[in-house]
Amino acid sequence: MGWKRTKEIVTEKPKGYVIADFLEKLEGLMGREFGSVDLLAKAGEVVAERAREEAEVLRDDGEVEERMVTELFRVLRLMEMDLAMVRASVKEETLEERLEQAKARCRQAILVANSF
Repeated sequence: MGWKRTKEIVTEKPKGYVIADFLEKLEGLMGREFGSVDLLAKAGEVVAERAREEAEVLRDDGEVEERMVTELFRVLRLMEMDLAMVRASVKEETLEERLEQAKARCRQAILVANSF
């Protein structure tokens, strides 16, 4: 007869998986040396815009509550502002601090997307 699994393994991904995936890739880029700060900020803007589009599709299909989408939009906006501050930073020390702040916002957005 053999061994039989007693507990079912859930292989279904959460609704916000695609959004979280975009954001995880962006966070990975923030952790590495990435061309220039302008390129990183531009990549962040593109990822945030794509995440917004995905969230709007989920909201319009009725799969996600309005308040969750609003929270994601708020965190994405803050992340974009942090990336703009990274772009504007002059000193290396300031750049590192602002990059850490942007990464923290990105992780926060990932958590929100996974809670969908």
